[in-house]
Order: sequence, then C-alpha cells, then structure tokens
Amino acid sequence: MGGGSICVARALPIDAALVGTVLGHLRRDTRGSSTAWTLGSRGSAQVDVDFYPVISTLNIASENDPQVESPAWTTGARLWDPEAVAMVKAVIAVTVVTPDECEITISPDEPLTPWWEARRPALLELAQATIDELAEELLWHASAKA
Repeated sequence: MGGGSICVARALPIDAALVGTVLGHLRRDTRGSSTAWTLGSRGSAQVDVDFYPVISTLNIASENDPQVESPAWTTGARLWDPEAVAMVKAVIAVTVVTPDECEITISPDEPLTPWWEARRPALLELAQATIDELAEELLWHASAKA
C-alpha cells in the first residue's frame, strides 16, 4: 500500500460463494466502466466496476497455520475533496474472511500528496463514505439477485 498506514475497512455480510456473482451484477448494471457518488461535504468518489480476482493472504492466530489464502477481488477508485481540487488514487479490495462474511477495504494506491497529508482526517471520512456506498450497492445486488 503506497499511502502509508491509511486503510479503511467494513464488514460485508455476503456469502463467500456469492461475491463473484454480486460483483458481476454490479458491473452489468452500471453504465460505463465506473460508478460515482457525490458524498456531500466529504467530497466525491468514482469506483471502477471491473473487479479482478486475486488471492489474498489472511493471518490466522494459529502457530501451525499462520496464514491462509482467501479469494479476493480488487479494483481502482478515485477520491476527490469537496471542491474537486485534489484527487487520491485508491485500491479497493473485497476479501472473503469467513464463509458468511467479506471485508471491503480501501487504501491509497500511491503516497499521499502534501495537500492530503495535511487533511488525513478528511480523507479517512471520505474513504469511509466511499466504502459505505459501495457496501450498500453490493448488499442490494446480493439481496435483489439472490
């Protein structure tokens, strides 16, 4: 992660077996290759809907099996401040953490500019709002298409 220690996460109660299908529904139902949200005083976000499958390594608290591979999907995003002056390129990952739950994370894709470094709390709020919007979209697709 190029943005230092900034990472925002949210649990997503979607069955692990359905995640790929749910991401496919989001892609199918979105015009173009990205979706965007205006997030009020926090700013705005644009998320690519082409999630690519990857393997994520999860740390497990067992000495015999300290790490386990888990399915995950990743895509790019762009976050803007409320005046749309400064942008942060970000990576979003959806990772299976249990058979009944996934986690969405967002983190900067490259080191933060001095402008954003000085406004870390605002960036964290913007990232959380972005993850919340994406989670609601995915939950809707999971319930509407299940």
